[in-house]
Amino acid sequence: MRLLIIGGSDAGIEAGLNAAARGAEVELLVADAYPNFSVCGIPYYLSGEVSDWRDLAHRDQAALEAAGLRLQLDTRATAINVADHRVRAVRRGQEATFGYDRLLVATGALPVRPPITGLDALGPSDGVHVLHNMGDARALAATLDRRQAGSAVIVGGGYIGLEMAEALIHRGMTVTVLERLPS
Repeated sequence: MRLLIIGGSDAGIEAGLNAAARGAEVELLVADAYPNFSVCGIPYYLSGEVSDWRDLAHRDQAALEAAGLRLQLDTRATAINVADHRVRAVRRGQEATFGYDRLLVATGALPVRPPITGLDALGPSDGVHVLHNMGDARALAATLDRRQAGSAVIVGGGYIGLEMAEALIHRGMTVTVLERLPS
């Protein structure tokens, strides 16, 4: 059986490892270049408590491949053709198609950009970041190092937002957290 998994974070990796251990041929489409990283550990990397971002990997690429997973890194699924058992994707800028017998979509949540006028026009070069994956974390770390920022505003008081507030305070920054809910 060929199992195609869209998503390379914990859920997709664990499902893939379990299926491979049971004899399935497993291929994962991973949207970025960082399979099986601890997203919850990102604040500790940004605070400096974890000095090397690579230490946030649960398993490295070689270990995942040795366990029987075929990783397609920097590959973003764009369409699923259920009738033909095919997934269309963009892999490093090129169109690609992947076949499957069984398909698992394990992409996780997406960061929410609140409806703030003008926010969509801003990005990392303006000091505005979302935090969803290791690529986002490395871009934020570069901005923090380059700008020698003394303060930050975090929009969102959820788990990761509060952990990021603590991480930035650990770096010596003044942090304001904005949250739309009362707690």
